[in-house]
Amino acid sequence: MGHNSIIPRRLSEDHKNDPPGTSMRSVFFFCRIVLFVLVLFPSSPALADDTARKLLALIDYIGTDYKNAVQAGKIVNPDEYQEQLEFSKRSLELFDQLKEVDKTDKAGVEPDLKMLAKQIENKADTKMVGAVADSIKSKIMTAYHIVPYPRQLPSFEAGRLLFAQNCSQCHGEAGKGDGPGRQSMNPKQPVPANFTDAEFMSGLSPFKAFNAISFGVENTAMASFAALSEDQRWQLAFYVLSLRFSQEQAKSGEALLQKKNLPGELTDVATLSTLTDDRLSEKVKGYFTEDSQASDVLAYLRRGTLQKTPNDPLLVARTRLREASELYAKGEKENAYQKAVEAYLDGFEMTEPALFAKDNSFGRNLEGQFTQFRNAIRQGVPSEEIQKQQQELEAKLDQASQIMASNDSFSETYSFANSALIILREGLEAALILAAILAMLRVMGANEAIRYIHLGWILALVAGAITWLAAQSVLTFSGRHRESMEGFISVFAAVALFYVGYWLHTRSEANKWRQFIHGKVQDVVSSKKVFGLMGISFFAVYREAFEVVLFYQALWLQNETSRGAIIWGFMAGLVALILVTFAILKLGLKIPLKYFFGATGALLYIMAFIFAGNGINELQAAGWISSTPLSFAPQVPLLGIYPTLQTLVAQALMLMAFIATAVGLAKERRQAG
Repeated sequence: MGHNSIIPRRLSEDHKNDPPGTSMRSVFFFCRIVLFVLVLFPSSPALADDTARKLLALIDYIGTDYKNAVQAGKIVNPDEYQEQLEFSKRSLELFDQLKEVDKTDKAGVEPDLKMLAKQIENKADTKMVGAVADSIKSKIMTAYHIVPYPRQLPSFEAGRLLFAQNCSQCHGEAGKGDGPGRQSMNPKQPVPANFTDAEFMSGLSPFKAFNAISFGVENTAMASFAALSEDQRWQLAFYVLSLRFSQEQAKSGEALLQKKNLPGELTDVATLSTLTDDRLSEKVKGYFTEDSQASDVLAYLRRGTLQKTPNDPLLVARTRLREASELYAKGEKENAYQKAVEAYLDGFEMTEPALFAKDNSFGRNLEGQFTQFRNAIRQGVPSEEIQKQQQELEAKLDQASQIMASNDSFSETYSFANSALIILREGLEAALILAAILAMLRVMGANEAIRYIHLGWILALVAGAITWLAAQSVLTFSGRHRESMEGFISVFAAVALFYVGYWLHTRSEANKWRQFIHGKVQDVVSSKKVFGLMGISFFAVYREAFEVVLFYQALWLQNETSRGAIIWGFMAGLVALILVTFAILKLGLKIPLKYFFGATGALLYIMAFIFAGNGINELQAAGWISSTPLSFAPQVPLLGIYPTLQTLVAQALMLMAFIATAVGLAKERRQAG
């Protein structure tokens, strides 16, 4: 953890006749480009993001600590002033690094940074320096999508455990800077920060502490704790600001707050994350003039709120829904929409796997209601309608809580049946796609190509297993991350499946098929075509494997006494899935070529249509794509249909391409006849 200066002095630095999988260059060139962007190219955006965060941390420090160096145009602390000069110079150095990576001033802060440096040099008024610093921070956070607060308030107990494991050696168990390891620190000066010192803590905010924990403090023994997850670093950041307050003070502060009708903003996670103790105290004193009362209320805000942090995601969803409804009634449409998004991503989405594992139909319907609620806010419907939908959602969330708490969920029969249905239900989509493609390749006689289809799904299963292990030990999937991954995978799969469906329709005539076989089968597995074959198989399977991991993880955690039934259910479902796939494959081989290809192509078109709609909808929920609701459009999640312009446009493009293909083929048949 940080030392006496908890913010670092320097933050560290062609081919139309080819079969699927032979050429498919236009489609799979696109897929390769996307994979390149996602896997290899992120190093540059990641570097920019890291540098932007360091710059933001530095500006945040300058904006709030300048007053400790200069007051009324005079230097009141030479050391602090020298530090401010160094920081302003370092901010320009970090900006130059950022500009070199981005090749432009992405946030448009260069003039402001130069102005800030000039103001500090001229010992400008603290309000002027603070205003410029706030402007720079706002621009950086907007340009680089940086959120200076956690998804929800951290837990006091989680923070306490993390502090004991990572920080108490130097800072002491109580955070007084007197840990047993301080004697062996290198360097020994400055000494570890005393988090119970009111004067020192007055200029600290959880966001500042988070930055120190993330980047370390140069020229001190404080190392970077970037190895900890972002959520863990926020837990620590909030915990250190609670150390100087007792539980009695927090209880007293809570009692005082219950007597006052204070705005929800005061206890909002964004407010508590970004305000220093000084600034938060100023807000509190607007309601409690006595110093002792203000201090107790501050104690509750810094400690009591963490001890009362709800662990139930459905409670988070209810709270955010109410906030969204209240904000909408006040005319704050954009803020209300953001709260509606948070209600889904930070609340309902976090418990979605477990709920879907118990009652998939109910879960899907409830998910659709969240979409309708967000769309209603976007459409600007009367506030009475928003309130009505909010109340309906809360009633459904209460029902969801009952489903989650049902004792039936712990019976072995339930666990077995649910486990079997998960793998059968989620695996059937991928199985249908793979069975269709494998049957097609066997009809072609392209047996050599089949190995690559198998390689693709095997790799997808391996990736699914790695995802399971990572979810258990390293990763904590936030709702936004889950939606992003599912969305991108769905879109990639839709593109690949549409192309294969198109290719099958163009080969449904027997004479065309014979012409194709004559010239193409022998080279179906040349090196340039392997990735196409593998790609279709991989994306089709991994998309389902990702959801299977999440559902089984939830089922496993909530059924500690019937895990044997879960394993046997999985095995039974897997056997049933294999038998269904085998039957589909064998049936396909007995169907005449024209009808087999036509039916298979139609299936892939339908799957591409569904994947496109679901993918865009998931990316909208994650904030990657904007959402324009359409009041006249229906919502049919089973077909991937959602009432937004973007999802319907994506599916309309798929549908128009299919119609164009069908019309073109019909015209060719008439001309040939």
